[in-house]
Order: sequence, then C-alpha cells, then structure tokens
Amino acid sequence: MIRVYFFAKIKEQLSLDFFDLDIKTPCTVFDIRKSLISEFNTYEKLFSIDYAICAVNQELSDEKKCVESNDEVAFFPPVTGG
Repeated sequence: MIRVYFFAKIKEQLSLDFFDLDIKTPCTVFDIRKSLISEFNTYEKLFSIDYAICAVNQELSDEKKCVESNDEVAFFPPVTGG
C-alpha cells in the first residue's frame, strides 16, 4: 500500500488530502498513475500525464521512477510562479 497525497485542483476535485492506494510494490509512477485513473475513473484527466505532475520523496519524478511502500508520493497540477 502507498499513501498518495493530492494538492491544489486535484485535492479540491477529489475532496481528499490523500488516498491509500492498494498496489504491489515496488512499482513505478506509471503504475500508480494507471491505478489512480482506474480508482477515480470519472476524474481520469486529473491524473493524466499531460495534467498531473508527480513527486516521489519531494522530487519531481518521471513515469519510470521506482516507488517503494515507504516512499512519499504526491500528485499536483503544473504550477507557475512570478
């Protein structure tokens, strides 16, 4: 099981701060994204690679990043600053 944290619009849309995802580890960010889309199928866009950025242990991560059960995983929309 992996605890996945949500931020900004994703958090607002789901009305969740986090979700405990039942997934076999080790796995990849791609596997987590696919499982979240399956779990929250009406919110598929929120987890699409074109919309949601993933961080593992507070570092931006690509789809191939290996994730262990004790890792911190977070999804958030792209952000800009000024």
